[in-house]
Amino acid sequence: MTEVVYLVFGDLHGRILPAFRLAIAWAREHDAQLAGLLQVGDLGYFPDVSRLDKATRRQAEDDPHELGAMWVTEPSEEADRVFAEESVPEALWFTAGNHEDHEALASLAHGDVFTVDAYHRVWCIRDGHVARLPGNLSVGALWGIDGQAPVRRRHVTSRCLIQARSATHLACSTFHVLLTHDSPLDAIIPNAGSQEILDIIQAARPAFAFFGHHKGRGHLVEGDFGKTQVYHLAGLELRKSGGQAEEGSVGILRWNGTMGSFEYVDPEWLRTFTRHNWRCR
Repeated sequence: MTEVVYLVFGDLHGRILPAFRLAIAWAREHDAQLAGLLQVGDLGYFPDVSRLDKATRRQAEDDPHELGAMWVTEPSEEADRVFAEESVPEALWFTAGNHEDHEALASLAHGDVFTVDAYHRVWCIRDGHVARLPGNLSVGALWGIDGQAPVRRRHVTSRCLIQARSATHLACSTFHVLLTHDSPLDAIIPNAGSQEILDIIQAARPAFAFFGHHKGRGHLVEGDFGKTQVYHLAGLELRKSGGQAEEGSVGILRWNGTMGSFEYVDPEWLRTFTRHNWRCR
């Protein structure tokens, strides 16, 4: 089978159109064709500004990119320009993090995967389900963050927490890639992360597992993961010096139908993509 290529993104917090534009620029400048984009949650899906959570509202006061979901949930000139590009990837597929409007997502949920935007470019993989994507790539998604580990976020709504039924369903499923927002237990911080995510990896044994949520540079995570390669993705927030893209925030997944490889996008190339030039890349 012909190899397909996906770009995998860390937390976006509304920067949906910059992610598509980065993908367009990377594919053009590397003479590659992308099958699509994958994303590890905290997409920043807030289609209604009145329903922002406290953290997103605070960040949006200084950075309108935090409200970027509204540029695609209704038609906009910004989205029209990006999606009119001839080489724009077919779609972005994501799991849900803790900074999303979970009620809005639940109201749209049907089947294994469902669209959340006006352009049918942004698709959410349903909690605990597996999506079949181009290139014979199957992707399982678990929504939310851990609510049980000793070190965990306090005072979050139950909708933001990992659901045991969804975790159990994935642990009994077969798929190639696992998208979660939180990490496996102890993967980044001792006594933090999710035992349920670790259980899914050990039971389902996907080829790859990707997560975000935590600060710091993206990297390959060592642990008791069997043959599964587990990677942390940094957030793509365009807040480095000069507004540059963060190192380890985007990676390249190559898949031939049965096996694949993953590497992070070259940091030197990422530094050429900024919050100031993304519209014209």
